[in-house]
Amino acid sequence: MMRSLRAEWQKAKRRHDLLACLLLPLAVLLWAWYAAPDGSDSMASGYHALLYSVPIMNTVLLPIGMAMLASCLWDVEVKGNFPKLLYTLQSRQSLFAAKSLLGAGEIFLIVLLELLGIVCLGLRNGYQDTPSAGQLLYLFLCTGTVSLMLFFSELMLTVLLANPLPALCTGIAGALIGLFAAFMPPVFCYFIPWSYCIPLGSYRLASWDPDTRIVVYDIRGFNIPLLVWCIFLGFLFFRITWHAIRTKEV
Repeated sequence: MMRSLRAEWQKAKRRHDLLACLLLPLAVLLWAWYAAPDGSDSMASGYHALLYSVPIMNTVLLPIGMAMLASCLWDVEVKGNFPKLLYTLQSRQSLFAAKSLLGAGEIFLIVLLELLGIVCLGLRNGYQDTPSAGQLLYLFLCTGTVSLMLFFSELMLTVLLANPLPALCTGIAGALIGLFAAFMPPVFCYFIPWSYCIPLGSYRLASWDPDTRIVVYDIRGFNIPLLVWCIFLGFLFFRITWHAIRTKEV
């Protein structure tokens, strides 16, 4: 198992996976930097506004990022029909386990860098409504869970179709659908897995006065049932992908 994981790590270095892991949270943070409220009037609710916007940003960027990550992870196996060679050198189980662990590790790095960047951005701007550790942990869990679910769904498409292009197209389409869902009633997001970051968010827009431009944000309870459902979907995609690798004829 360790040899398989080491081999995947060597492939990741040649694919420059670390650069991709840095670019995705950097894109979110640059967007957040531009959208972050400033001025003395926003100091009391700056984190609220920021943590309300971040799930929408993730809804747009995560489907594309996870599709790219899954496609790159299985790219070598697609080109030149390499599974014929790989399955003679290692077991299918060790190959899939190594790729899953590497993908999960890269997702953990992406989500951690994003969360740390958001906290640092709020500290730099002097926001006074510092979120609790529970809120930050919940955001980390939700973003990570949705990322893993999207990753295994895209990896499933790549393995089943033996082509990374459908996964990339699905990721782009999912980002567009997720962006559309952000402007629909909240219940609409429950039927769009690509937009699960939005209903899982614990910050919501309570009121907005167009005359005074005063925005009031509110904190809602953790959406544990949807989080559990997201975990179930991720595990389902994981099992389907493993079944496809285990039974696929080469």
